[in-house]
Amino acid sequence: MRIAICDDETIILDEVSSYIKKYSKLCGKSELEVCPFDSASSLINALDNGDLFDIFLLDVYIGDEMGTELAREIRRKGIESPIIFLTTSIEHAPESLETDTLRYLIKPLKSEKFYEAMDVAVEKAEKLGSKFIRLKTENGVENINISNILYTESRSHYQYVNFVSDEQVRSRMTVAELFEELSQYGGFVRGGSAYIINLNKVKSVSTGEVCFNNNTKLFLPRGAHNEIKEAFWLLQYNGQEG
Repeated sequence: MRIAICDDETIILDEVSSYIKKYSKLCGKSELEVCPFDSASSLINALDNGDLFDIFLLDVYIGDEMGTELAREIRRKGIESPIIFLTTSIEHAPESLETDTLRYLIKPLKSEKFYEAMDVAVEKAEKLGSKFIRLKTENGVENINISNILYTESRSHYQYVNFVSDEQVRSRMTVAELFEELSQYGGFVRGGSAYIINLNKVKSVSTGEVCFNNNTKLFLPRGAHNEIKEAFWLLQYNGQEG
């Protein structure tokens, strides 16, 4: 499990790293890897280059940069990993709500509060698991959160990935290659030769179309309806049964 710490003060980076190492020993979690960053831009560059992190510990004031804006950028990238803010002031606490912040810890840090926050963060990170795929897009290598995908469409040697947010990216690969990546996770099904549909985001399947939870509609190719409807109802049944 990789933990990114972002603070412009070396002494704080060292202190938080020390806390995590102590926490790791206390809880027997030897797999915790500490990844320190002294600026928001260096952390964003790491994410843009394909690095993945399970937990983020962010200072609110990172030099001239704001940790709250860094958190927004992390969320804009579709990353759901828990975020913990470390700060000397609660002035920006309301802003942290926009990014689904897990905890807001006041400096100087207290070990009991820190370990409690880490317990919650580790539990959440473990539940999220590895739900990302890496795709080479026009913007470089991107970490795609599969839970944000509605469907993908194959056109002219490109796969167009459509998200819940109505955003779209494209990657030059075959539909078979992309489906191999997505099929590691439950709920993805082929829709004819061009589409891959995330059934976890589907509200209903009717003759000729799929309606997603955000009311986006996708018209199905001829012959795909029965297979998709059967897979959709099977997913619903298994979910209710569990």
